[in-house]
Order: sequence, then C-alpha cells, then structure tokens
Amino acid sequence: MLRSSHLKYCYGILISLFIFCDTASGDLIKVDKNILEDANLITPDLIKKYGYPAETHKIQAKDGFVLTAHRIPKPGGQPVLLVHGLLDSSVAYVILGPERSLGFLLSDLGYDVWLLNTRGNRYSRKHKRYHRYQPQFWDFSFHELGMYDLPAAIDYILARSKGYERIHYVGHSQGTTSFFVMGSEKPAYMKKIKLMQALAPVVFWDYIDSPIILTFVKYLRPLVFIANSFGIYEFPPENEVWRSLIQKICSFVFQNTCTYFLMEVMGVDYAQFNSSLLPLFTGHASSGSSVKSLEHFGQQIHSGGFFKYNYYSSWENRRNHGADTPPQYKLTNVDCKVALYYSKNDRLTSDKDVVRLRDILPNVVLDYLFPDPLYNHINFIWGNDVKTVLNDRIIELMRKVDNGEV
Repeated sequence: MLRSSHLKYCYGILISLFIFCDTASGDLIKVDKNILEDANLITPDLIKKYGYPAETHKIQAKDGFVLTAHRIPKPGGQPVLLVHGLLDSSVAYVILGPERSLGFLLSDLGYDVWLLNTRGNRYSRKHKRYHRYQPQFWDFSFHELGMYDLPAAIDYILARSKGYERIHYVGHSQGTTSFFVMGSEKPAYMKKIKLMQALAPVVFWDYIDSPIILTFVKYLRPLVFIANSFGIYEFPPENEVWRSLIQKICSFVFQNTCTYFLMEVMGVDYAQFNSSLLPLFTGHASSGSSVKSLEHFGQQIHSGGFFKYNYYSSWENRRNHGADTPPQYKLTNVDCKVALYYSKNDRLTSDKDVVRLRDILPNVVLDYLFPDPLYNHINFIWGNDVKTVLNDRIIELMRKVDNGEV
C-alpha cells in the first residue's frame, strides 16, 4: 500500500509535467487581483471582507465528527440553515459577494444565517476517535450527513436561537439529498423545519444522461476497489494539494478547457457562467468528500429508487440493513413544507426525476421548473443572474411562510 506522501509525490510529478508541456508555448492568463484575493480567503474572512460579522462554531455529531459552521450573526433573527452540495463548502452561499449571494441577502433582511460544512470537506475534518488518514474517518456518504450532521446542526442552532422552535432550510444538490435522508429516517425533525427549499434536488437518478457520469458508474466498483487498495478513501486524494493545483491550472493556463469540462458535467450554459470568475470558483471548489459518497450516489443511477448504501455482500447488507438488499428511504415521512427548484439542462438531476420526487412528497408548496432551457446544476450557486431568477424567489417564499401566507 502506498503512503499518502508517496501518492502526493507521484501526483505532483505528473501534474508538473502536464503543466510544463502545455505552457511552454503559451502565455499565462492575467487574473484580477481582487478575484485572486477572494479565491484564497477562507469563508469567514471572505464574509468579513465585505463588512459583515462572521463567527465560527464547532458542532459535534453523535458519531464523533466535529463539524464547522460559519455564521453571519443576527441576534434575535429567524435562523436559516444553508447547506452546500458535494465537494462544496459554506462558501457556496457567499462566493458571489453581497449583491448576489443568498447568505448576504438573507443577512441584509435580518435573518440569522448559518452556513454548515458537512463532514469531510476542508472545514470539517476532525473526529473524536479517528484521524483523516485512517479509513474509518472516510466511512460515510450522504446517509451519515442526514443521520448525524444535519440533526446536530439543527439542534445546535435552535439551542442558540431564543424564541424560535423552527428553522428555515436551504440546500443545494447533496444538501437536499441529506435532508431527505434525515426526513425519512428521523421524521421528528420535520417539526423543527419551517420551510425546506431544495435547489437542484438529487434523489432519483433514473433519467440522468451525462456521458461522463454514466461512464464513471459503468466502472464504479472496480474504480472504488482500486482506490481503496491504494489507501485512497478521500476524494480527491490529498485534497488541499489538488485544490491548489487545479486553481492554478484553471486560472492561468487552461481556462477554456476547465470551463468546457465543467459545462459537460453540469450542463452547457455559457450565458450564465462568468469565466473571468473561474479562478474564484476553482479556489474554493473541490473542498473534498469521501470515495464512499461518490459510490453511494453512483449506486442510485438507474436503480429505480432512493436506496441506502449497498454493501459488497448480502452478509454486510443483512448486518447493516437487516435484509439482503438495501431498503429505500421513506420519502413520505418528509412532511414539512418543501419547495423544489429544478431545470431541464441539469445533467446531475433530471427534471423527470424531480417530478417523481414531487409526486411522492406530501407537502410540496412550490414546484418551480426554470423557464430557461439552458439553466444548469451549478447556476443555482454561480449563475450570473442567480439573484433575480432564484434568490429573490427564495426570499419571497420565506417571507410568505413567515407571514403565514403559505
């Protein structure tokens, strides 16, 4: 088994050679200094840069993980919890600055804003028993996020929100998946949710048609086996090294190539993507998760349902699930108010799959399919017009719920 230091060395040599070969005959791209500054600030420092107060809170989950939540405090304000997607972090809801990002907009309106970092990302890499170089540390998927991370965060927030018994919740991508796990398995927590707003909800994956994702899933098990054989349980491995390298590659050398790849994964929509901000996005993106998380998502593709993790043997499934095959999550238990926002050009969640989810959930108060046929998965966070086409709509629905109009 290769040690992580050896892996880091190998990756460094390969990427250095790759960069050298392609930059020998090309000029480096110039990037605005303010964008580079924002790309290298951690979330609380980015919040403070724009004149807002920022706090860092440590939340212990019941299984030993220590989570980091960033807060834009508003004492006495209605608490709202914003949860990022896979490989993302708390920066998702502040990355575009005060004029467009949801976290800042909600703070301006008097909401007490909490930005959670789920286990395994760059801000939440501590455990009471395990170190990040132990396989046990990475033995989680979106299931554990729903079973442990979200309940711990909700209880922590409510304990510090005098006069409030419920929170608003907004999740993007995996931030919706984990919520539906929590609602299915811990339905009592639905009484603590005033409104859940799901941005690009990922639950069913029967109509996904991304060539990249489908190719990955075809070789899912052997790829996971090979990764684990080399001691790789984190994705991407040695995440901080990869994140820095990817930012430099995509910022100064291969902006067009990186943009093309991103569009192929998320859905092609160049009109909503500001390529000049690519250094900012890559500076914060790929914040890390587990290989098991990718595997669990992969298992859902064309599975016909929303299933718990499928172990490698029926014996393991019986030990963990009480049956030879993993059971489905009970989505009918998610009885809080839910708003769904989705699009036709999202290559990570099909509008047909979201419609299926809508028909199962018992209390959908808004079903919003974007009229823009090109709106994609990442536009919900990075889109040029995200304030006017999405965030203003989110805020208006929160206002109506707060006022008892919905």
